[in-house]
Amino acid sequence: MGGVKFTRPSIELNEFQGRKFRLASKWYSSIPLPRKEINYLEIGCFHGSNVLSVLQTYGHHKNSKLYCIDPWEDYDEYPEYKGENSNNYDIFMKNISTHKDKNKIVPIRGYSAKEIPKFQDNFFDMIYIDGNHEQPFVYEDAVLSFAKLKKGGYLIFDDYDWEGVKLAVDEFQKKYPVRLLHKKSQVIFQK
Repeated sequence: MGGVKFTRPSIELNEFQGRKFRLASKWYSSIPLPRKEINYLEIGCFHGSNVLSVLQTYGHHKNSKLYCIDPWEDYDEYPEYKGENSNNYDIFMKNISTHKDKNKIVPIRGYSAKEIPKFQDNFFDMIYIDGNHEQPFVYEDAVLSFAKLKKGGYLIFDDYDWEGVKLAVDEFQKKYPVRLLHKKSQVIFQK
């Protein structure tokens, strides 16, 4: 610290293909930028805009690792992007491959219910949940993620304005020891 000013980085998504949604810069008012390496998990990665924004901000340390879980395939319980998911995976991989720090990103093509339990408990500093927006899936992702999150870590939910997400987040908040930091279209808890 000693008089050195730490500025919040801007997010550059040059040559990005596909759709961009909310980026990690939305979290600045609730989550301080770390000065050390982090382990980050993103559930539901779409074209990769958010994980790339995390890479440039919260994951800036050379030893940070950012894990991305998404099946990138159609299935009956996920009506969004029907018929587009294989192409969404190709777009994600292309976007990631062009970044100079692509080695920090670990894509996992699979279902969160099967992939989250493979991580050790208390492993992640931040977890972002933006997968299947149906209530049972959001709640399952939250419960599974909670065990994998370090004490003091951050659990972020996107799309709180969707009915399934809102129901799951509200139920989760009643049952788990978290501190609410932000609640609008995204919800941020600290463990």
